[in-house]
Order: sequence, then C-alpha cells, then structure tokens
Amino acid sequence: MQKYDKYKPTGIEWIGKIPQHWKVMKVAHLFSNIGSGTTPNTEITDYYSDVNEHYWLQTGDLNDGYIRDTAKYLSDKAIRQLGLNIYPKGSLVVAMYGATIGKLGLLDIETSVNQACCVLSGSKLLLSKFTFYSFLAAKDYLISFSAGGGQPNISQNTIRSHKTSVLPIAEQEAIVAYLDKKCGSVDNVIATQERRIALLKELKQSIITEAVTRGINPDAPLRDSGIEWIGEIPEHWVVKKISHIFRTIGSGTTPSTSNPEYYCEDSGISWLQTGDLTDGEITSTTKSITEEAVKNLNLKIYTKDSLVIAMYGATVGKLGILKIDTAVNQACCVLSNSIETETMYSFYSLLSAKRHLIALSVGGGQPNISQDIIKRHKMPIPPIGEQQAIVDYIETKTTPIDQMISKATREIELLREYKQSVITEAVTGKIKVC
Repeated sequence: MQKYDKYKPTGIEWIGKIPQHWKVMKVAHLFSNIGSGTTPNTEITDYYSDVNEHYWLQTGDLNDGYIRDTAKYLSDKAIRQLGLNIYPKGSLVVAMYGATIGKLGLLDIETSVNQACCVLSGSKLLLSKFTFYSFLAAKDYLISFSAGGGQPNISQNTIRSHKTSVLPIAEQEAIVAYLDKKCGSVDNVIATQERRIALLKELKQSIITEAVTRGINPDAPLRDSGIEWIGEIPEHWVVKKISHIFRTIGSGTTPSTSNPEYYCEDSGISWLQTGDLTDGEITSTTKSITEEAVKNLNLKIYTKDSLVIAMYGATVGKLGILKIDTAVNQACCVLSNSIETETMYSFYSLLSAKRHLIALSVGGGQPNISQDIIKRHKMPIPPIGEQQAIVDYIETKTTPIDQMISKATREIELLREYKQSVITEAVTGKIKVC
C-alpha cells in the first residue's frame, strides 16, 4: 500500500503523524451543531407513539453503522411541548453514557435523541461518512477519557475538545470509497460467521432441551407433564416449582455510586451485575465492592455453585453458575441450596426454559421477570443418578459445538481487529488510497 511523501507529527496519541498537507482541528470548530436531547416523561403516555410519528434515538439503537429506524417513537405533542431538536440525515451520533459508551451511528433518518446521545452535524470541512470512520478509529481513545464509577461517561465537552484529521474533500471521498469496499467485505465474512454461530447455538439448545425434558433413554415410557412448553416427560419423573426446589432464593442491590468508599478497583468483594452473565460459569465480575458496602447495605454473599438469572432489561433470562462467592445487584435472582437437583442439571433445565421465561416478561421500556415468576416456574426432575447421566450426555454432545462456536467467535474478533486497523490507517493517513 502506498504512503504519502511527507508526514508531520500531531502530538495526538491516536493520530500520530499525518500527511504534511493535512490539518488537525477540534470537533467544536468543525461542526455548526453539537447537541443532545432528552427522555420525555414515561408517565405521560401520549408523548410516545406506537406508529412512526417521529423517530426517537436512544444509545441502545446505535450499531456502529447507519441508523434507519429506532426502537421507540415520539408523538407530535412530545416534540412540540418539549421543543426537541430533530437532527438531519448525515448527522453523527456518539453514545456518552454507560454500557454503550463510544457507540456510534450515522443517521439515515431524521430523529430526535435522548440525553445520552451527542449529535454532530453541519460541517463544511468534513464529509459525514469520513467523520463516522474517523470517530470509529478514535473510539477507544475517546472512551479512555470517560469518568464516573457506576456509569462511566464522556461529556459533550470531551467530544467538543476531541481533535480529528481534516483533509481535502477529494481525499475524504477516496478514503470513504476505499473503506466502504474493504469494510463491506469484512462485514460480509463476519455476518456469515455470526449466522454459523447462531445455527450452532440453536443445535446446542435443542440437544439440551431434548435431554432435560425427555431424558436420554429413548425407550422410557412418557406421560404428559401438564406444562405446555415441556410437553411429555418420562413417566417416573416429577415436576416441581422452583420455590419447592431451592432453599435460598434472593437478590441484591446496587451500592450508591456517589459513595466512593463502596467500590474498589481490586482485591475487593465480587459484585455481580446481569451484564456479567454469560449463560455459563462466572469466574469473575467487572466490579468489586468494599466490606463497608456489604456491611452498611446488609448485602448477602452468595456461594459457589449458586445459579443466577437476569430479571431485567436487555439481559433478561441470561444465566450464570457461580464459581466464586459474590454479592449481586437487584436485577439478579439467585437460586442456591437445592433440595433434590444437581447444580448442573438445574442450570441446563433453566437454560432450556429461557425462551419460556422471557415470554413471561412484562413491562415496556425494560421488560422484566420477577422473583415471583421465577419461583412459580416448574422444572421436570428425574432421579439424582439420572440427572448426572443427563449432564454427562449434554456435555459430551455440546463440547464440540462449543469449540466450533469459540473458533468462529475468535475469527470474528480477528476480523474486527483487522477492520479497525484498516480504518485507523486510512483516516490518519498512514496509507494512501488515491
């Protein structure tokens, strides 16, 4: 790949040296409109619309690509009474808060946004698609300036102060065309691998569901379980409610993020959030809390081999098996001290019931399953010896599938790293594409 004839230093970590004729400018000097939005009061139902009156973008809608729809819509009344800005097509949106921090979107629609979105529009010096690629290259650098404990954030001031490359429009057009082609090819391969992973997960789920509802003896006589999602089970099995199987069913809380004495960087007490759940073993948590938090808030420490179910939001129904002792937040339901089931059998049984549990969720913006729903959930229970045989069977059958999923996932990670490096090299002038 060609390089430019002459380079000059910028003194900016993520950019490094740039071609001699390029410039570096602050975002604040490049865009005529830098703004945000708000969340209309959810108790005023006629602020929201079931039909597409007006798009309303939240950070969860951002996908590091084009935005052509939003999960929620607002009414004319909300736009008019709250005086919300409608941002034009071609605007760049940057997520400023929480789990989606740094996530990007390039508007292909006109939309208002919530308060966690920073929107950039109206640049005479930068093409919108070049701006998108430039911010994609700088994502990790921007996130490194985040502040806050429980919910790290980057402010509008951080984004306004961010510096980016400025170059002739003709070169921007060439770089965009080059990246569209290169990234499109990579994205196609990633999409193929993601479809493969989805099919493998479906196969794994079917193996687990068949084993925990029918058993592994094809000759066992069956009877109706009386539960629609389960259907027939071996006639010597029983069906019981979760509340009759586990002696301990509980949850936790979130220590105040405004109290720095409640959180610690390392060597603290593990504190599990639903984002830590992986439908597998939990060996660590992203955050730790102090003994003071546990004492002051009377938090329960749940022991190894407890099962955890996510009750709220995007992670609803997600599962985990604790391999560490940990406290949990209020969105986690923890099951432990089973009277008559092996831990791994219970885990696989709940994994097979995930879709059923999610279907019972209630709520609009944040669907949830309550502890009561989980307590009432019924599980088919074979004799203990048969439970262990079922677990062994499942693990024998699904281990090769997990290995294939792991390999495909790693390939996706490498492809994304490659894509990121190509974007960064192009928008900082490390390669010449025209």
